[in-house]
Amino acid sequence: MKLILKISTLLLLVTSVFGQVDKIKARVSVQYNKIMNQESFISISAKYKGENGFEPATNVEFHAYQKISEDSLLHLGTVTTNTFGAAKFPLSENQNSITSVDSNFTFLVRIENDPKFSDAETELTISDANLVAGIETVDSVNQITATLTDATGQPLAGQPLRVQLQRMFGPLSIGEESYETDENGTITVPLEEPMPGINGVLTFEVVLNESDEYGTVKAIIDAPIGIPITDHSTFDKRTMWSPPSKTPYYLLIFPNLIILGVWVPILMLIINLFRISRAKVDS
Repeated sequence: MKLILKISTLLLLVTSVFGQVDKIKARVSVQYNKIMNQESFISISAKYKGENGFEPATNVEFHAYQKISEDSLLHLGTVTTNTFGAAKFPLSENQNSITSVDSNFTFLVRIENDPKFSDAETELTISDANLVAGIETVDSVNQITATLTDATGQPLAGQPLRVQLQRMFGPLSIGEESYETDENGTITVPLEEPMPGINGVLTFEVVLNESDEYGTVKAIIDAPIGIPITDHSTFDKRTMWSPPSKTPYYLLIFPNLIILGVWVPILMLIINLFRISRAKVDS
């Protein structure tokens, strides 16, 4: 009886060892993002080393936690990566309001019990920051003024801010690559060249980009200071590149006349041949 139990135990151990599937180790990167007066979220990117180099880790479920203390975690929720191996986990106001005394956030992003990827954990610690931006006119010149402060309202000096204009295919940089905040946490960027915008409205962004301490903080400004765009669209006109319902009239008339000019003589010839054959039969 003891021998049978030993053999059974040994078989179970062998089965469990050889039944385990080697899981893939994913490389995970996280970034904190804050858009003033709109939203804050954690962007997640995951990839793994496959046969063709690094490939996106798709359909991976991540668990997000916020660290309350050294031995206490608050589970915020889950999110799944898309076909590009990326995911966006939104942070509601009641979640990111739980901060430490020095206004720091600590988040944990984990892969837990995934059938394909091994368990992994990435920690993200950031300090809260606020960015306020606006447009004013000085001596007939429009300029953007932005101020960066910490959670207590103290200015953050020496931080690089980038100014850019929203465009359809990507933001357009304005002025220098970045502007460093002064002792008041402020930058001033003149807008000397007029730029076109829909209905004359331009949308500017002031961005603190991927800071190790504060993450990415963005302020968005809408200003009616652009040159109104004139609509040159020919969508409702009859042009060569219009849809079939907007085909130019001459393209409808002349090809049909050519078709009629070819087929009418052919039909008349067929009719005459039929008449000739009937006449021979009658005679």
